[in-house]
Amino acid sequence: AVVSTQSTGKKVSVIRELKTAKRTTRDPRFDDLSGTFNENVFEGSYGFIQDIRSEEKSKLQAELKKCKDPKKREELVRLINKMNTSEKAQQVKSERQQLKAQSRKRAMDNVKQGKNPYFAKKSELRKSELKNKFEKLKKEGKVDKYLAKRRKLNLQKDKKSL
Repeated sequence: AVVSTQSTGKKVSVIRELKTAKRTTRDPRFDDLSGTFNENVFEGSYGFIQDIRSEEKSKLQAELKKCKDPKKREELVRLINKMNTSEKAQQVKSERQQLKAQSRKRAMDNVKQGKNPYFAKKSELRKSELKNKFEKLKKEGKVDKYLAKRRKLNLQKDKKSL
């Protein structure tokens, strides 16, 4: 028995496509292979950046004193204000971390003494943070100014809600 074969009519191309393994890109921020993020280690390793920022800020302030062009002056003021805001935010963040560390230390001391550990709740941490803030304002003599600002903001919120 003779079997006849039929062609598909499709010509074979001279250039053949080679299948290669596709490279996958990894983002170390989201990949487990890169390890976990430890903020304390990061701040210790890259603490020098704060020094660089403070130097840059002082240069900008010196440039602001010399600058006469109003547009450039406005830009410099905006940059300096942005740096001040980020510094304050960083300071608040570090104060929060210190409060948490103190709370953890107290809990560990209780464990060493044979007592039950007491871990402060978020609300308690917030209260102690607020207490520290008011003590700091009291030292600087800015409590009245702060409270007046808060009252003004609350009045504006009340007006908007009505």
